[in-house]
Amino acid sequence: MKSAIRFLAVALGAWGLLHGVSQIVRISPGWPLWISGAAIAATVELLLWLYRYEAGAVTRGRARCIIGLRLLALAVLVWILIEPVWVRKVERETKREVVVVMDDSGSMQLKDDGTEATRIAIGEAALAKSKIVEKLRETMRVRVVKAARSVQAEGEKVAEGWGDSTDLASALGTVLEQVPPDELAGVVMVSDGRHNRPERVEDVARRFGILDAPVGVVAVGSEEPPKDASILSVRAPEAIHLGDRMRVSVDLKFDGYKGQTAKVYLRRGDKILESREVSIPQDHHREEIRFAQVPEQGGVNDYRVQIGDLEGERFKENNHWDFETSITDARTNVLIVENYPRWEFRYLRNLFYGRDKSVHLQYVLMNPDQISYQSNAAVPASASRPFGDALATRLPVSEEEWRKFDVIILGDVDAKAIDGPTWQIISRCVNERAALLVMIAGPRAMPHAIDSEAGRALVPAEMEFNHRNYFNEGGDEFRFSLTPEGQRHPVTQQSDGETANERVWSEFPALNWRHPVTGLKEGAEVLLTAASGDEHAAVVSGAGLTSALDDLAKRREREAKTALLVTRQTGKGKVALLLTDRTWRLREGAGDLYHHRFWGNLVRWGAGPVLRSGGARARLGTDQLTYTPDDRVKVTARLRDQSLKPVDDNSLQAEILSEGKVLSSVPLTAVENSNGLYEANLERFTKGGKYEIRLRGDKADTLIKEDGAKELKTGFQVVGSRGPIELAETTLNRPLLETIAGLSGGKVVSPDKTADLAALFLTEKNQRDEIRESSLWDSGWLLGLLAILLGSEWVIRRAGGLP
Repeated sequence: MKSAIRFLAVALGAWGLLHGVSQIVRISPGWPLWISGAAIAATVELLLWLYRYEAGAVTRGRARCIIGLRLLALAVLVWILIEPVWVRKVERETKREVVVVMDDSGSMQLKDDGTEATRIAIGEAALAKSKIVEKLRETMRVRVVKAARSVQAEGEKVAEGWGDSTDLASALGTVLEQVPPDELAGVVMVSDGRHNRPERVEDVARRFGILDAPVGVVAVGSEEPPKDASILSVRAPEAIHLGDRMRVSVDLKFDGYKGQTAKVYLRRGDKILESREVSIPQDHHREEIRFAQVPEQGGVNDYRVQIGDLEGERFKENNHWDFETSITDARTNVLIVENYPRWEFRYLRNLFYGRDKSVHLQYVLMNPDQISYQSNAAVPASASRPFGDALATRLPVSEEEWRKFDVIILGDVDAKAIDGPTWQIISRCVNERAALLVMIAGPRAMPHAIDSEAGRALVPAEMEFNHRNYFNEGGDEFRFSLTPEGQRHPVTQQSDGETANERVWSEFPALNWRHPVTGLKEGAEVLLTAASGDEHAAVVSGAGLTSALDDLAKRREREAKTALLVTRQTGKGKVALLLTDRTWRLREGAGDLYHHRFWGNLVRWGAGPVLRSGGARARLGTDQLTYTPDDRVKVTARLRDQSLKPVDDNSLQAEILSEGKVLSSVPLTAVENSNGLYEANLERFTKGGKYEIRLRGDKADTLIKEDGAKELKTGFQVVGSRGPIELAETTLNRPLLETIAGLSGGKVVSPDKTADLAALFLTEKNQRDEIRESSLWDSGWLLGLLAILLGSEWVIRRAGGLP
C-alpha cells in the first residue's frame, strides 16, 4: 500500500514538473506526459528496491551515496529524453533597403512634344527636387540601379543593344534576388511602363505584395502618341518543314495618318516576296496583316517585314523587322493504333495529319468503318512510307519497322490485337530504343485488358487487370487540375506563368469519364488530376517533418485516386498514361489551339526536340535562331546508331566559330534517360553577329560520316533586340504601372508628386520579431555529467563489494 501511494505521488509529481517545464520550454516526448510521469515513477521504485536490496551489503552512507547518484543520473537522462528547447521571441534591428530602379531604355531617352528634357532627365530631376533619396537614407539603405533589357550593376559594362528593349520583370526580379526578404522595404521605380519582354511583370509585382514591399512608381512620358507608323510585333515560326507553308502575322500601328494608305512588304534579301496595302481609317489605327509563303529551299532563310516610307514620321527605325526561319526536312515519326474511330482518335489523327507538318504520321484502325464484305488491302504501317501516306491497315511487320517510330500511341485497342511478342517489341522500343509510348485509356480494353506481362510492366499505374468494360465508371463531373509537378512540367504548359497556366487548365470543359486506378508505380508522376468543386484545397497540417511527410503521402494517395495523366521514365524511354479519352474537349471554344499545344508538348517531351541540322545518325541544333546578349544559348545534339539506339560519346564537344575561327569549345553532357540527347548551355554573347556551332567527338565524327557529311554545323545570330520593339510603342503605359503598384501595395505618382512615395516606406519600425530556439538537451556538458554520475556510481558500488 505504501509503495502504491509513493508510486502515485512520484508519478503525479513528475507529471506536474514536466507540465510546468513545458510551459517554459518546448519538450518533445513521443508519448503523453502522464505516461512519462508513470515511467519515471516506475524507474524510481526500481531504484528504491535496489537500494533496499543493497543497503544490507554496504554501509548506510555508501548506500545513500549510490541511490543519490542514481537518482541524479535519472534526472539528467529524463532531461535529455524530453529534449527541451527554449523558444523565445526577440526583436532584431534590421537595416532595411529601398532600391531605386531607373528605367534607362531607349524610350526613356525621348523628348515628348512640349518638353525640353528627356523622360529619364525629368525622372532624375523629380527625385532630386523631392529629396526622397535623402529622406529614406536617414533610416534605411538606398541603392540606385539602372535597368533596360537587364539590370546594370554599378561599374558594369553593358552589352550591345542594352537599351533596345525594356524588361521591368527582370529589373524587379533582380531586386528580389539581391535583397534578403526581411530587409527589403520596397522599390521606387522611374519608368514610362513600356515593358516589352516576354516575362510577365505582374507575377513579379505580386511577390512584392506578399513580402509587404511596395513598388512606388514615378510615371514619366506622354500619353499622346507622336505621328508615326511602326511594326509592333512579328509572329513567324523559327522552324518549319520543307514544303510546309510559312505563315507570318504582323501587328501594325499608324498614328496621325487618317485617310492615307501604306504598303507593307515581306522580303527575302532584295527580293519582294509579297506585299499588302493597308488603308488607315482613323488617327490611331491598329491592324494585323498576314503573309504566307512556301519556301523553295532548305536551310536558314533571312526575312524582313517592312513598311513603305510615309511622310512626317517621328521614327524611321521601327519600320522594319528582321527574322530568320529554319527550313528542315527532319520529322518525328508517330504511330497511332486504335480499335474503333472514336472521337479522341479522329481529332488526334486530323491534328497530326492535317496541321502539324513536323510529324510523319502512320495510323492503323483495327476496326474501320467499311462496306459489308469489303476487305482492306494489307498496308503495314512504316515510317519509310512517303510523307502524306498515313493510312495503314496492318501493324508494322517487323521489330526493325517498329523501332523507326519515335512515338507510339495506343488507343482503346482490343487485347487480342496486340499479341505477346508484339508487346515485347514495344517494350524494347521504349526501354532500349528510347521511344515514347502513350496509352490512351478506354472503356473497352486499354490498359486493363492487357494480357502480356511485358505490356503490363509498361503501364505506370497500378490497376485491376481484367476483361470487363468501364463504360459506367466516372459518372460524376470533374475538371482538369494541375498537380505541383504538373505546374512545372513541359507537357502541361499552356500559358506563361504558373497562375495563368493553372487558370487555362481549370477553365476547360467538365468531363465525366475516366479510367480508375488503384495506385502508382515507383517513379511515376501525376501531372493532371480530376478535381470536383471540393477537391482543390490542399491538405495542410501542423509544422514539422513528420506532418510534412504525412501531407505528402496523403497528397500522393489523393492524386493516385484521381489521376488523369501519369508519366514514368521506363528504361531509356518514357511512358505516358492518359486515363481519360476526352482531351479533344480542349478544343471547345478555342479550335485546336490548346489541343495541339498539349499533344505537341507531349510528343516533344518524349521524342525530344526537332533539331534542324544533320542526318539520321547525328543531329544538332539550338533552342532559338536569334538571341540577345542577355540570353543563354542552349545547344542540343542527338546521336543514334543504325538501329536508332542512343550512342554514348564522352568526348562530345561543341565548337563555337565566328567568321570561320574557333572561339571556344564546350563539352556536351548526356541528358540522363534520354534517347541519345546531349546538351550544353553556352555563356552569353555580348557581341552581336552570326555564329556557328560545329559538333566534334570520337563517335560523333563516325556517325556524321555515315550520314554522308564531312562535318555537322548549325548557326545562330546575336542581336541587340529581335525587332524595333523599344520604339514601336512610346506612349506612357500607365495601366501597367497602376497594375504593378496595385499588386505590390504601392502607388503611381506624377513627377511633381514624387515626395509622396516616401510614406510607403517610412511607416514601419526598423525592427523585426524573430523566433529563436536554443536546444537545452544536446550539450556535451550534459553527456559528460551523465557519464560522471554513472561512473562515480560504478566506482562507489564496486568499492563496496557490490557487483
